Amino acid sequence: MGRNYFLDKDALIDKNDNIFFVLTNYNPYGYVFAYLKYIYTGKGLWKGFDRNLRYYGIRNLLQSRQEFIYEPCFGASFPIKRLSEVKKHLTPEDKIDEIIRKSSTSELDEIILDLISKIDVKNIGITGSILLNIQHSKSDIDFVIYGDKDTEDFFNTFEGFDIDKDWILETSKNYNIPVELAKSLYNKKTRGIYKGIKYSILFVDNKPWQYCKDICIKEGPIKISGDIYGDVRALYYPSTAFLFSNKKTFKILSYEGIYNTVLYGNHKVEIYGMLMECNEDNTIIVGDREIGGYIRPYMQ
Repeated sequence: MGRNYFLDKDALIDKNDNIFFVLTNYNPYGYVFAYLKYIYTGKGLWKGFDRNLRYYGIRNLLQSRQEFIYEPCFGASFPIKRLSEVKKHLTPEDKIDEIIRKSSTSELDEIILDLISKIDVKNIGITGSILLNIQHSKSDIDFVIYGDKDTEDFFNTFEGFDIDKDWILETSKNYNIPVELAKSLYNKKTRGIYKGIKYSILFVDNKPWQYCKDICIKEGPIKISGDIYGDVRALYYPSTAFLFSNKKTFKILSYEGIYNTVLYGNHKVEIYGMLMECNEDNTIIVGDREIGGYIRPYMQ
């Protein structure tokens, strides 16, 4: 119960009852990279809480009413939460354990347990509003799968259920991308509808990462096409993969979570992002605050 280190998708409640979600598996001493999602107003749909971050995406995150700190290793400002201000740390794994051990279950709990049996992996948790016990009748079920093996097993065996058509339209609007691009990013394995309830599947490495491993210098925007190769690290956040183009290799680092399944596997893509020199390696960042960027799969 209650591991003492922080992973992506963990929830933090501060001394003012504001709710944050951790963004990464690498975090400095004294604070974590986290975004403010819920603020208590007494009138909000989520049992009195309102959403501070109503829409996802880097351009929306930059409007968040919270503290940002400039990180010289990355050459950018990140949203943070100071640990001295945190009163409670909630983990997705503990929430699953709580639901499984209940003596009586609700209709929502029954659907969660049914989905867990169909997803059929060992290391799984649940995040979002359900982790916080502030869900409403139309809340999504946000699952977290931990570790390389369970992530690969999931992608090899799970087929998904009904298509969530709303996700395509909402993603087009939230990220300011064409509907056709949003449609090409949709994956029924990770987003869908089961028994009338929307679900998402998110992926997190089960180990903390080294902070400030790379030092990066910004070179400028780049648009490039080539063959992408991504293993399970493409599915974590931030997503990482490799692009092979004109006998050159680029590391792709995406801070926009909608592109993770496109970076997974081996196929052709077009990428627009910010070219960075990181420890003498060429890295392209998608989700740069200046230019945004995108990853567009070539349709077969």
